[in-house]
Amino acid sequence: MSVHLPGEAGEPPRGGPWFRSPVALFLAVSAVLVVAIFVATNVIADDAASDAARAQAESVSELLAQTTAAPYVGGGLLSGKPGAYDKFFRKAPNLLQADDVDSVDLFAPDGTLIYSQDDPDAVPIISRERYELSSAQQRVLREGGTGSELADPTSPRSIDRAGEERGLVKIYTRIETETGEPVLFVAYWALDGLEERRTEIFGAFRWITLGPLVLLSLVSAVMLGLLTTQVRRAGRERERLLEAAMTASDAERRRIARDLHDGVVQDLAGTAFSLSAVARDPGVPERVRGRLEGAGDSLRDGLRSLRSLLAEIHPPDLHGKGLASAVADLLAPVSAAGITASASVEDVEDAPAAEVAVLWRVTQEAVRNTVRHAEASTLAVTVRGTASGSLLEVVDDGIGFDQDCHRGPEHFGLTGLRSLVADAGGRLEVRSAPGEGTIVRLEVRR
Repeated sequence: MSVHLPGEAGEPPRGGPWFRSPVALFLAVSAVLVVAIFVATNVIADDAASDAARAQAESVSELLAQTTAAPYVGGGLLSGKPGAYDKFFRKAPNLLQADDVDSVDLFAPDGTLIYSQDDPDAVPIISRERYELSSAQQRVLREGGTGSELADPTSPRSIDRAGEERGLVKIYTRIETETGEPVLFVAYWALDGLEERRTEIFGAFRWITLGPLVLLSLVSAVMLGLLTTQVRRAGRERERLLEAAMTASDAERRRIARDLHDGVVQDLAGTAFSLSAVARDPGVPERVRGRLEGAGDSLRDGLRSLRSLLAEIHPPDLHGKGLASAVADLLAPVSAAGITASASVEDVEDAPAAEVAVLWRVTQEAVRNTVRHAEASTLAVTVRGTASGSLLEVVDDGIGFDQDCHRGPEHFGLTGLRSLVADAGGRLEVRSAPGEGTIVRLEVRR
């Protein structure tokens, strides 16, 4: 089983360049939100405009009823006295004076049509037909107020002189005769006129809603762009400082390693050679010779450990054959831990410095994990260069681990190198199972 560490080269990119721009992403989201808000507010504004247009028509109808009809409605209209219609027509002002009012009807409480006018210049002829009033109209007759409803499209009122259907809205209110008898005043409004009023009211809402939203989005995008620029500038500055800190740290580690190698290591090596030379002197007693040889062996073991420590602090020159020497130094404590170790480094002389560095760092981490956690008896390190890159394999026969149930120490250490591996164009793979050892495989392509 294997685990591909996140962020490695070779994996498909997560989102194209368009999605990497905060400003572009913000503008896209803002555009969607603006459209959604614009549509929603338009629906709400459309309903509000329709209500406002109808409320305006109801107010006008009520004003017409109270000023042009109510003062002149007498009992003669209700009882159908001869001449009452002509008298009302001559005395009452024009009931059709309001724009978009197509016609006017007056109904008695029982639904009898007592007056009807659809031409301001013609005396109406009343048949006193009885109509069934709707429940809303009956309620207005009883309680007062104003109501409205769409006219029946099949009624004569909804058919013009050319025989074509026209949309009408009935707006009705209650008026009273001089003796307090209720009369239903019904004004028929042209639906087209109400639609025009609705459009006029709605047009103002539309641009009032859209303009501020667009302006807010643009201002926010500009501010976001400035903030993004500052964040990127700060990020570049942090990267520069981090790179400077790493360079300084690397230089200090190199100085410490050089001082130790040129000072303590050389002194200990000279002392070990001197002890070996003295131990080989025939004049030295056998008992003293044994102690001198033991001291020389101890010094040589210390030298190997110290060289391994120097490789941990800072590796030697990794170019050319330096990688093979650095890997050998890494494996020195492995042999001291009782693990049979082997290394093979081939054809990496022409590899770039960054590529060689990542090979050594992954090797270092894998070897360290083997010594600390694997309980292995053998360890093999293979580095092979190719025309297109390099390949590293670190194989041990240790206890391994279950990657599905438990993240082993190897995984945590190597995961920390994912940025380094990705920057070098590499792909890192860890394969392990309980009792089957661990394989760390790194492939770097140029």
